[in-house]
Amino acid sequence: MQESVKSRIAPTPSGYLHIGNAFNFLLTTLLVDSMKGQLHLRIDDFDSSRLKRKAVEDIFIQLEWLGIEYDSGPTGPDELYSKYSQQLRKDYYFDAIEILKRDKHLYACECSRSKIRQLSPKKIYPGTCRNKNISLQKKNITWRIHVPNETFLKYRTLINCTEIIKVDDSIGDFVIKRRDDLPAYQIISLMDDLENGINLIVRGQDLLASSGAQLFLARCLKRNIFLSSRFVHHQLIKNNLGEKLSKRFGDLSLKVLNEKNYSPTFVFRETAKLLNLPFHEIITIDHLKESFKIAINKKKS
Repeated sequence: MQESVKSRIAPTPSGYLHIGNAFNFLLTTLLVDSMKGQLHLRIDDFDSSRLKRKAVEDIFIQLEWLGIEYDSGPTGPDELYSKYSQQLRKDYYFDAIEILKRDKHLYACECSRSKIRQLSPKKIYPGTCRNKNISLQKKNITWRIHVPNETFLKYRTLINCTEIIKVDDSIGDFVIKRRDDLPAYQIISLMDDLENGINLIVRGQDLLASSGAQLFLARCLKRNIFLSSRFVHHQLIKNNLGEKLSKRFGDLSLKVLNEKNYSPTFVFRETAKLLNLPFHEIITIDHLKESFKIAINKKKS
């Protein structure tokens, strides 16, 4: 029996969506469509300090502009806040953290980000507080998970090949509970994917370490179903300086393209170019889907 595929797009409303976000959303849509799967919209709105209401509204505007349809998730800001917001699931995340604490996977850390940057050129936490036995009840600390040395984890790719990630080298002892006593991104993302039955995760190459962190968390929590998920880590679209696009600087904002009356055809063709698909005849998202399916069938034959 063929595995039923369910994936998600997971924008963070910290700024207006850019063409890099669009590429991720479109690639995820293409994969789900070609596999007759389901697509879920998850909005990563837990960090209220970064949340911008106009950016929340922008997500729905740009998804409609791009013609991206999804099977589950909020249909607009009001439904997000009333039914789907991560703020409504705090207890769910804290329950998982308590399991990690009970099973002695966690320790307290006093190190600031600036100190970690000084200690580690790679910005990977070097385990400074691992053996200090600082009380988890102390104020103004983070809770980190101990990732033992030589922690290798396997994950499945789209075509069911196996890749290996060395978690201690890629991310180290990462934060589970932040200094402000809120759950950190890795535990939130994992628990949401588990709750929504996600088994295909499409994200940029820059988030390979996050995949490793979440696989490690799933193993610690004995949520082995996540370990059988498939992962796609795609290339990133960069600006003229060769840097990853940033919402903070409004790089190639979809809002600006939309307001200047650009057609989404521009975005579809740029996506096709990145996927090495013929792009001159592509005008609509349906054309892009058809071109993608033809390419996949050629590879199979």
